[in-house]
Amino acid sequence: MGAIRLIYDETARQMKKLGWWGELNLESTRKIMAGNLRYCLQGNTLYLPEDQTILEKKHRLCWARIRFEELDDLPWLAEFDKEVPEDPLQYHQRFTGIGFGVMYSRRHRETSEGRAPVHEFAAQALIDAISENPDALLDVSKTDFEALTAELYARMGYDVDLLRPSKDGGIDFLAIENEDTDAPVILAVQLKHPDVKPGKARRNVLPVATVREIYGVAKAWNLQGAVAITSSTYSSEAKKFADMKPDEIKVADASDVIGWARRYRWNSDE
Repeated sequence: MGAIRLIYDETARQMKKLGWWGELNLESTRKIMAGNLRYCLQGNTLYLPEDQTILEKKHRLCWARIRFEELDDLPWLAEFDKEVPEDPLQYHQRFTGIGFGVMYSRRHRETSEGRAPVHEFAAQALIDAISENPDALLDVSKTDFEALTAELYARMGYDVDLLRPSKDGGIDFLAIENEDTDAPVILAVQLKHPDVKPGKARRNVLPVATVREIYGVAKAWNLQGAVAITSSTYSSEAKKFADMKPDEIKVADASDVIGWARRYRWNSDE
């Protein structure tokens, strides 16, 4: 019994020898999460190939873990630097004999102990409540609004990394589009859930400065785009700014969130 660790080069369709692995601190983990090596991460542990020149080629890489008994039937899984005869990802068995980082988990939450996979960000009851009674969105806490939006993005098909509150550097979560791309497309998502002032039924309208902020943060992180989401609405100036750069920044308001809750109410993917 036992297992072998290696790196799968999905671009070249080759298995590569594992050369280095180690535990990262929060800052280093975030840098890897936001780059093309994110699927070489398992929790806070980074796995890298023995041949470091692969990293310069920006190939699509992920860690792999294969139990020795699986190699009796699929010996080519451990043949390094040779094109595999078929797609090894089809043999992925979650948490058992064969596993790949690119398929490990759609949801990760950052905690004080580190980055960990989770089954869900928000309970089904919260999504049901918003779907059936849109006014309930006014009453959710900031934490629940964050969890709700992250869960809806996961149900849309994104990989989601939910960052720690107050230590997020202007980003609440990363949304990663991983299908049909040579490298993951990573978006910075910022959430705004303004307080309701006494005597008012609506939250404050968000100004253009909010949209410019997340746009700048995404640029600083070298990400491919940004999304600003609020439980209120955005000003006309904020929407105009987003319209000027439709491939780089998008905005969504309360009506969008309610629509997502209704559309993705049932998590049919899992």
